[in-house]
Amino acid sequence: MSFQKIGSVSRSNRFSKKLLPVAVAALSLVSSVGAFAGFPTVYGKIDLTLNAYDLEKSAFPLTAAGATTFKNTGAVGTTTELDNVSLESNASRFGIKGDFDITADLKAVYKVEYGIDVDNGTNSNGRELTQRNITGGLQGSWGTLLAGKNDTPLKTIQTNSVYQSDIDRFNDIPLADIGTYLVGENRADNTIQYVSPILFGGLEINIAAVQLEETGVEVPVAGNQTPNTQHDSGFASGKSVSVVYGKSKWYVGIAADNNIAATDAVRAVGEVSLGPVKLGAIYQDAKRHETFDVIGPFSSFVNSATTTVGAQNGLNPISEWDGVSGSSFKEQTGYVVNALWKVAGPWSVKAQIGHSTNTPTPVPTVVAPTVAPAQYDDVQVDALAVGVDYKLNDSAKLFAYYATVDAEGDKRINTETVTDKTLAVGVDFKF
Repeated sequence: MSFQKIGSVSRSNRFSKKLLPVAVAALSLVSSVGAFAGFPTVYGKIDLTLNAYDLEKSAFPLTAAGATTFKNTGAVGTTTELDNVSLESNASRFGIKGDFDITADLKAVYKVEYGIDVDNGTNSNGRELTQRNITGGLQGSWGTLLAGKNDTPLKTIQTNSVYQSDIDRFNDIPLADIGTYLVGENRADNTIQYVSPILFGGLEINIAAVQLEETGVEVPVAGNQTPNTQHDSGFASGKSVSVVYGKSKWYVGIAADNNIAATDAVRAVGEVSLGPVKLGAIYQDAKRHETFDVIGPFSSFVNSATTTVGAQNGLNPISEWDGVSGSSFKEQTGYVVNALWKVAGPWSVKAQIGHSTNTPTPVPTVVAPTVAPAQYDDVQVDALAVGVDYKLNDSAKLFAYYATVDAEGDKRINTETVTDKTLAVGVDFKF
């Protein structure tokens, strides 16, 4: 009877007998609630890669001799920003989802999903969990009505319930995910969304109304600048919709955002299966929503930050040109073309190319307001990713990939192309 005395065991047994009726009652209560509400499903995903990085940044000149800060123009080359090997957790997550009957024709549905950082245990803010899609709603033969925080229809158009595919072949993977060079990958707060049932053998419709929840009270701004109207205060101040049609061998879709993360965008997608090969394409046209308030969510078109020490934003290649005297991007057009080939057995190879053209906003002249705003040339971003997957079963795979992203902008900012590269091996499994 190691680590315990006989007397303590006897007391423990008496205590257990007292608790037994309570435990039985609790189990009965849980069983009755479960019978009514249905048992939730616990699910998750672990995606880990070991990445060898070679990231560059513009080698901006010093603001003055002996200074510790740098200009954001006048670079004549690049320098290393990061050159190491990192273990990365890529959108790893766990969640609880389920449904239960309210009436014979109506059920409640729910999902509570959090991101987890498997490599560090905590994210950049020192937190163990980050909120992902968390929704509750009602479902019937007419479709599903959800409320909460959710991926926008424009973001999720790359997947299809009927076709069961994902056009972003390198989704969530560092440097290779399409979000590296295309805007629109948004998960919106305060969303009310309608999801249609599958219609006519393959049609899906998604409509999301996003409440931006501004105050509606005008905020004065110092000087003669236009005040922040805070007018995005009503129902559906942001909107996202998608229409997708899929069959067993192909699907096509189109989606649009209006005032989502201060951006308007239209995205079209398509994919077709030709034997063991899948061919996919995405085209997108986007621009800054012109009536945004600076107090609102908009920081810059590609969510990068102005810096006084040159661009050091890691996996954001456009940021090299998006910190110049307050410049931010106003328009973007881009595309993705890719292929997936199931070679034999568990082996698949894939390749993806992407491009975006990014037009900066003219920079106003503060010292001499009568001078026309400075207009910088477009930033051109070109991306390439190739990889191989080894499928262990329907829920797990091993993979390796190589990705490179080149960004080139106005020669007054940098005369050279900035190139980021990574080579990685990884494992992805779902539970």
